[in-house]
Amino acid sequence: MEAGEERENGRAPRMGIRRTLLAAFGLIVLGGGALSLLLGYQTTSEAVVGEAQRRVEMDLRGAWATYNHEMDRIRSAVKFTSMIQKSHEVLSETTFDLELTRIRLELLRKQNRLDVLTLVDPNGRVVLRTRYPYESRDMAYMDPAMQHAFDTKTSGAGTVIVPADVLRREGQHLAEAAFIEVQPTPMAAPSPKDVETDGMMLKAVEAVFDDSNRVIGYVYGGVLLNRNYALLDAIRETVFKNEEYDGRPLGTATIFQGDLRIATNVRNEAGNRAIGTRVSRVVRDAVLENGRPFNDRAFVVNDWYLTAYDPIRAPDGQVIGILYLGVLEKKFLEYRDRLTGGFVLLALIGTGLALVFSLVFAGWIYRPIRRLTRAAREVSHGQSAQVRLAGSRFNELYSLSHAFNEMAGAVARRTEELRAANGALQRSNADLTRLNQNYMEMLGFVSHELKSPIASAIFGVSSLRDGYFGAIQPGQADTLESIERNLEHLNEMIQRYLTLSRIEQGDLACRPRRIGFRKMVLDPSMDQVARQAAAAGLTVCCDVPEDLVVEGDPDLLRIVMDNLLSNALKYGRSGTEVRVGHARLADGAHAFSVRNEGRGIPADQMPYLFRKFSRLDVAEAAHRRGTGLGLFITREIVELHGGRVRVESAENECTTFVVELPGGGAAGAPTPPAPT
Repeated sequence: MEAGEERENGRAPRMGIRRTLLAAFGLIVLGGGALSLLLGYQTTSEAVVGEAQRRVEMDLRGAWATYNHEMDRIRSAVKFTSMIQKSHEVLSETTFDLELTRIRLELLRKQNRLDVLTLVDPNGRVVLRTRYPYESRDMAYMDPAMQHAFDTKTSGAGTVIVPADVLRREGQHLAEAAFIEVQPTPMAAPSPKDVETDGMMLKAVEAVFDDSNRVIGYVYGGVLLNRNYALLDAIRETVFKNEEYDGRPLGTATIFQGDLRIATNVRNEAGNRAIGTRVSRVVRDAVLENGRPFNDRAFVVNDWYLTAYDPIRAPDGQVIGILYLGVLEKKFLEYRDRLTGGFVLLALIGTGLALVFSLVFAGWIYRPIRRLTRAAREVSHGQSAQVRLAGSRFNELYSLSHAFNEMAGAVARRTEELRAANGALQRSNADLTRLNQNYMEMLGFVSHELKSPIASAIFGVSSLRDGYFGAIQPGQADTLESIERNLEHLNEMIQRYLTLSRIEQGDLACRPRRIGFRKMVLDPSMDQVARQAAAAGLTVCCDVPEDLVVEGDPDLLRIVMDNLLSNALKYGRSGTEVRVGHARLADGAHAFSVRNEGRGIPADQMPYLFRKFSRLDVAEAAHRRGTGLGLFITREIVELHGGRVRVESAENECTTFVVELPGGGAAGAPTPPAPT
């Protein structure tokens, strides 16, 4: 069948094997290529960006080393100060010249690059400060480092927060250095502060002992971290060697006081250090709120960085700030994109080569299959065809081609045999058709010719039995009645064979018109079977309205009712009634029912009821004569009217035949008067 014929028959043509192979290979190659690209992209990202992120995390350890080195330097300076003679003289109040001692200690502070160097007595009262304006006699601020030293009478060190008023007492310019205005920062959490006045300080405290190992005071010193760019630049130089990318520092470092940048080498849009900007909300939540490191990409002021954040804790363990290290993500993304671009180019080249190979391979497979397809189409059209075996490159296709050639030869031989057999069959069929036509014509002719003599014979026998030609003896009456029954049965057979002949020859025409069903169909049929009902001891009851009008052929519908009533009386139980009913269905159709009580119809006999020459295989049927045509003729006539006939039966109870005929108007509508 051609593709056009398939479309006409409603079936979509199947996809060609060549296209299927190409599509399959294409999907495999392209799918594999896409998967390779995806895996390559992920692998490249992991190798480049992931490795850069791990490098930042490791570099943060270097930043901590620089930070802790600064802390150790401060501790060493404070330790040294606590051990010199001048400190002992001041704290033991044995100094000869306090001003000269202060000058020497201030020089020591400056040499050690300390912002604060102060001596306090054992009670925490300041004895001497080495930074202008050299305030004294006030109580020292007990931050966690001081508290630890006083509690243990040894030493303390760490990062602490120093209030603004304490910074003013400690010396000139410290409070100003700590003062920072809070700047609006993208992606940062809202802040209740507009300015920050407190400072963050690296601080060390050492106890001072006399010769009796008695604490005579303490020395503390520190470096303010606010705007301490030297420390941050030292971290960047140590970790990143001041490497730049696209005119900007590749790596940056920051010390946060809380979430506020107090010392950084991150630049803002104006190119200035981004002092006063704040850390993003996600980092703040992880580091300040939960005390966990944050190692991931993050938005830093105005660009994305690969970052590492660690919490800065006070000596008492409280998180008071963050140490940050980060590198510009852009450099590694561009490096990743270059690697990915190279990988994509290689993948595309490989995919193209694979597609070309797929095309060639599909052609190798498709060409012998195409030859087989063409040959098969020729064979299907009745032509002889053979496939060239030399063109098959594959063992399986060679075997298939060889088998096809054998099959094609066998088909050609069988085609010739079938043509001969078909010619003989056509001739036999023509003979059978002619014989059947002759048979039906003869059946119609014989039945028609017998109808009139049989009718005359019935009339004559009936006249003799009724005494029109003289009185008869009782025995003669019984004989005449038996003859009359046989003649009536013969007449019934003739009528049915005549109807069968008309059906078989297509001459049974239905001429429907509006008729009164009771007057023109049902009442004559009931009169016709009255004697049969009396003889069988049954009563015929009718529930059909007198004024019911239907569309139909009255002669044909009477044959239907004659057959149904005759069957109902034939198989009904003596002493019961046969009931004829009527109902209007939802679609307006008429449903006529004929119900009798009796043994019913076995379920296994139902499929045979309306077949030609079919009779019930029950005990009653053996004693009753019939042609086996009544229900067949009934169905044919009902279907000619556009209706249908069905049967409902309950064994040993009843049987109901229902005839449904199309009806005009709504169900239950008043019936107009029937024409006479």
